[in-house]
Amino acid sequence: MQIPHFTRSLVLLVLLVTPVSPVVAFEEINLPYIGRVALDGYDAVSYFTQSEAVEGNKSYSAEWKGATWLFSSEANRQRFTQNPAAFAPQYGGYCSNQMSLGNLSDIDTDVWRIIDNKLYLFGHDSGRNRWASETDRRILNADRHWDSYLKH
Repeated sequence: MQIPHFTRSLVLLVLLVTPVSPVVAFEEINLPYIGRVALDGYDAVSYFTQSEAVEGNKSYSAEWKGATWLFSSEANRQRFTQNPAAFAPQYGGYCSNQMSLGNLSDIDTDVWRIIDNKLYLFGHDSGRNRWASETDRRILNADRHWDSYLKH
């Protein structure tokens, strides 16, 4: 049985005009498109121990949650491997401000805050500043949205 030309054309037209969303897999850890290095290669422990963003070294690396984490020293690598959750950034290293709005967004490793011994990263100073006056509400919203991402 042959399908009439009109029917084939109509099916093709419907397929062409139907919006298609790209399939993007959610990564629990914010990773670059190429490579699986967390925090753009910065040392997560240094935010706590040196109060600054310090570049990691490939000589001091660890694997956690499908990502490679780099550290500036063996001591920092050991601290992290003993308790990764204590040093890993909140929301998998996505922008905390955007997470509070329900969005996944990249970060600037130099824009961060430690609140209640947890590392929060931001994409811009404006987001970090926004959190300064609304910290509790922003964390509550970001936690709720993060939980939703983790469930899907």
